Amino acid sequence: MERFLLDNVKHYQSLVSRFSPPRDKKCDVRTSPHRQVAIRIRPILEKEIESGQVAAVFPRRGQKATIDLHEMRKVVRGPPTLNSYCFSADKVFGPDQTTATIYDDVVKPLLPWVFEGGVGTLFAYGQTGSGKTFTVSGLETLMANDLFGDTRYSSSSAKDSYLLNDRAPFQILEDAFGTTQLAGTQEQHVTGAEQFLQLIAKAASFRQTAPTAKNAGSSRSHAICRVRLEDTSADSLKEDGILYMIDLAGSEAARDIADHTPDRMKETREVNVSLSTLKDCIRAMTLSDLAASSSSTGKKGKKPYIPFRQSALTKVLKHLFDPDTNGNCKTVTLACINPSFLDVGASKNTLRYAEMLRVALPKSKALVSDPAVPTTWANKDVKNFIKLQSGSPTISPYELAPHESGLQLLRLPLENFVQRCLKSPDATEEQAKALHAKLWAMHVKSQRPSSSKAETDLLSEKFSSSREQSADRASLPFKDRIRPGMVIRWVPPEGFPLRLPEQNNLALVLTPRQGTATTTTTLCRDGFKDVENAGDQSKEDRYLCAMVFPGALANAYEVNLWRQVLIHVDMMEAEVVLEYDNATRYYYLTS
Repeated sequence: MERFLLDNVKHYQSLVSRFSPPRDKKCDVRTSPHRQVAIRIRPILEKEIESGQVAAVFPRRGQKATIDLHEMRKVVRGPPTLNSYCFSADKVFGPDQTTATIYDDVVKPLLPWVFEGGVGTLFAYGQTGSGKTFTVSGLETLMANDLFGDTRYSSSSAKDSYLLNDRAPFQILEDAFGTTQLAGTQEQHVTGAEQFLQLIAKAASFRQTAPTAKNAGSSRSHAICRVRLEDTSADSLKEDGILYMIDLAGSEAARDIADHTPDRMKETREVNVSLSTLKDCIRAMTLSDLAASSSSTGKKGKKPYIPFRQSALTKVLKHLFDPDTNGNCKTVTLACINPSFLDVGASKNTLRYAEMLRVALPKSKALVSDPAVPTTWANKDVKNFIKLQSGSPTISPYELAPHESGLQLLRLPLENFVQRCLKSPDATEEQAKALHAKLWAMHVKSQRPSSSKAETDLLSEKFSSSREQSADRASLPFKDRIRPGMVIRWVPPEGFPLRLPEQNNLALVLTPRQGTATTTTTLCRDGFKDVENAGDQSKEDRYLCAMVFPGALANAYEVNLWRQVLIHVDMMEAEVVLEYDNATRYYYLTS
């Protein structure tokens, strides 16, 4: 077949020059922002040009995210014909674009995500000799310079582990939280770009390489570089961020292994099996995403099985494929392409799997910003909300939400939300939590179906407040009108196991003493004791109460009905009023 192509190279170029591409609608689809597919077409090499080879893969002019691939076919009668294919991606990098351009476009944006505690992954795959190792090595160098030269990451401590430990075996295990742990790999603390690159060079020296029909120094094993970023600031609550840079071994076609020894054949088979499992996981993950999209539109489909436990490679990449763990991941797939027309079959296969990763999101109507619905807010609406609702001193919108939409701000964990707020001068943790509570109260209220006025009045009357409903009784001292539903502040005795700081010891009155069981642990000035109902002349002075504890939001409380205690009237200090908020499902102190 190679001889046939080389003998008809002029006819091939003539057919390609007359090709008129139709518009590729696939490049216009909206895909997940957490999964990006990029394609790099390496330049055709001098030795390939000297042997008569020409390019068969071209970035399409006018459509930056589309590639055209041309394959010449032998027919029974007449001159050869041309079969043309087009493939779409999120980014396409042609032969004239540098590794630095790829880094700026698809790898550098992963660093802020990782710094905030997320998991970022780049893996490069493709035919042997397509430039994967060259590209990943260049990206690692640029990443090292950014990690140790950018002041934004000055508070981070980088720890690097290349999954090769002097070729010693290691185990891929899961901890109690389902996180993949690599027992037996080395993790070293890195303090500078030079040390980082030296470590990578050392690990690369352990990597198995061998000459193949396509590449004199083909990588015959996968290389996985994992960088863990630990925020060393004293008040940091962030999880460690993880960045994976993965250079996969090159795949080989049958004609590439014709001269291999039995050992080399076994090695190639193992590489191809792991790559095949990776492709099966990609295919199943795509079907899983499509099923999720269908369920969001009301259609139900069977959830596909993703076989990520069938090879060591995909076990390491569990965070990409396990539906239960991939929510905190951003992934860049870099498909590397050899442009020669002698390798069209391998290039076509690589591009098919790259395109398969691009799952179209369901079409949705353009959102119109609604002041009462945070999920519809653009970044300017978010900044306006922060300015108006953050109190004094004002929390900086540019520190809290430099580019987030309302939906993205809602998804930001509370710890990260508070930490961003505290970057504003004089801002307090209570102020940050209060702003977070306001945002979520608006969101929950906007998602709750509207109810009739009668229903709202009924809920308000029965469940929303501990306030005394009778105006006549409200004027009496609170100890003369203790009733079920009243909230009181009380003084627990020394040694009480659930004693809280002053002003936070609250309880909800449930029933007088006589309504309790025969024997109950009670509190008195001398501590704890069990009291029998029979003969207890002062039982009316004690009440069975439910403990009230501070909630997760600022100035919020929740009632723990399962934590009950008998409280003597003498230990009650004052009545307090708690109002229930349906949006946040917390009680708030009003007096």
